[in-house]
Amino acid sequence: MSKKKKNTKTPKPTPQPKIKKQRTLVSDNGFWKRHFAQGIILLLLPFILYGMSIKYGYVLDDKLVLSENNFVKKGFDGIGDIFSSESFTGYLGTQQDLVVGARYRPLSIATFAAEYQFFGLNPKISHFLNILLYGLSGLLLFRVLALFLPERKDKRWYFGLAFLAALLFILHPIHTEVVANIKGRDEILTLLLSLGTFYFSYRYAVYRKKMALLLSGLAFFVALLAKENAVTFLAVIPITLVLFTKVKPKTILMTLAPLMVAFVLYLLLRIGVIGYLLDSGKEVTGIMNNPFYGLSWNERYAMISYTLGKYLQLLFFPHPLTHDYYPYQVPVMTWTDWRALLSLVFNLGLFAVAIRWFRKLPILSWSILFYFATLSIVSNIVFPVGAPMNERFLYFSSVGFCLALAYLAVELLPGWLKLKSPANYWFSLGLLGVIALGYSIKTISRVPAWENEMTLNRAAIKVSTNSARANSYMAYSLYRAGLEEPDANKKKALFDEATPYVDRALQIYPEYTDALTCKGGILAGYYQMNGNLDVLLEGFYKILAANHVSFIDQYVEYLNGRADTRKMAAFYHRVGYELLAVAQKNYPLAIKYLNYGLQVAPNDPALLKDLETVTAIVNDKGTG
Repeated sequence: MSKKKKNTKTPKPTPQPKIKKQRTLVSDNGFWKRHFAQGIILLLLPFILYGMSIKYGYVLDDKLVLSENNFVKKGFDGIGDIFSSESFTGYLGTQQDLVVGARYRPLSIATFAAEYQFFGLNPKISHFLNILLYGLSGLLLFRVLALFLPERKDKRWYFGLAFLAALLFILHPIHTEVVANIKGRDEILTLLLSLGTFYFSYRYAVYRKKMALLLSGLAFFVALLAKENAVTFLAVIPITLVLFTKVKPKTILMTLAPLMVAFVLYLLLRIGVIGYLLDSGKEVTGIMNNPFYGLSWNERYAMISYTLGKYLQLLFFPHPLTHDYYPYQVPVMTWTDWRALLSLVFNLGLFAVAIRWFRKLPILSWSILFYFATLSIVSNIVFPVGAPMNERFLYFSSVGFCLALAYLAVELLPGWLKLKSPANYWFSLGLLGVIALGYSIKTISRVPAWENEMTLNRAAIKVSTNSARANSYMAYSLYRAGLEEPDANKKKALFDEATPYVDRALQIYPEYTDALTCKGGILAGYYQMNGNLDVLLEGFYKILAANHVSFIDQYVEYLNGRADTRKMAAFYHRVGYELLAVAQKNYPLAIKYLNYGLQVAPNDPALLKDLETVTAIVNDKGTG
């Protein structure tokens, strides 16, 4: 019998889908009917992942934009104030320009005002709406990606790239801060409206739908009112049209025209409300709002390079997660640090891949360019954004990552590994299944951190050990719990637990006002329990030597007439004259503290002489 010849040919790679440059209309009719299962999954999955957050309260910056915002508490009557004021004004009372460029993001705050009109302060409603809007974002992302990504007829419905990218986006744990924190609605609305802008722009450019041109400009203007991140779609849209369509440059310019008009109108409105574009003329010197203050360009850009590498790591392997990257969780470094250099090489390499394979692998190139374009505005490269980095800054950019990951798993890796069907199917299914399961577990385990201030701070301090803010906030949560604790032993235990955290915060940032205030409160709490005035006053002296905090002013006024007069007079001499007048030359504050002293000891010769000396110095400076 003749033997069959063995097949010695090398298996061919899985054929890559050809990207057809679209010119004619593919009808939208029946899209959701054809993709009903995908739509249901994308809409319901966020409620499975984040549903537990509906019972949570307000945390972190929720008080700025909602629970303690005076404009929000006017309901519909406050919407005019919201759109005509800087975004922190409703909480602070006046525009204080605390961060570079200030903030003008009225849309999400206006939605909170509408909520208040109907439901009052009800965090359950706010959390529910965040989850719903997140689900709608996943649906719209799927629809937008389906505009230009090919559907493989030989693939099962759940293997479509558009669906897989949207699914990974919904699952990704990096989004927990945006969804579980009510304040994150600004990010959710911005992406939702930016995707709407993309959809209408694409429909005009490819299908010549004139009404879509008008709707694209309107959607873009509203997206900018949610958050300025939307401006990055001025780059995303033309990149998409160049890569995936045959439209002419003239058509691309026409597509961008209403977006540019909307952007100019937004800038005029923003400048009219805030009074400037980026520079208020007043330098932001607090490192909690300007983390690169006092650092050299070498240090600043090395740190920025490091954060860009950290972002990629968190997208690939989202652990550990924290909401706090404030100074100095991101360490100060220079270009001699290998981490900054490695990150620079890796990011430049990714960009080079996008350019080199721009035509050959358009989906991969689009994913990388989308990532860099949308990350650029929050990268601190263009201008400081108020924090060294934040996981919520990846909300937009993660779209590019999720599409790249789906493309690698379903198309590129099986081809590179020369896997033939059904082996390539099982490979892709197994790889994506493991990733999806890991993302789901991490997301569900991360959400409970946002239950309340204490749970959030305890979660953060496990990761952000080098953040002055994380340590200070942890200490403050424990201090507040101590104030409310009736049992003396438990109260002391809470103060004891808080002390190392506040001391660590001050070790990182000795002039940190919030930490100094917390330290003063803890000292006062101990004093209420043990009556040790010497320890209290020594602690107050060290606080004032670092920075002036108003809590000390208030508490010493409380002590006047209650504490030992002799010790208080000596304290006022030491602080008012020796520290504030002689050492710091802060004469107005020195006079204030010397007058505090004369309230308890009006005839004290040392205090009278101190006041006379300081007053004479002030008068001499005034006449000199």
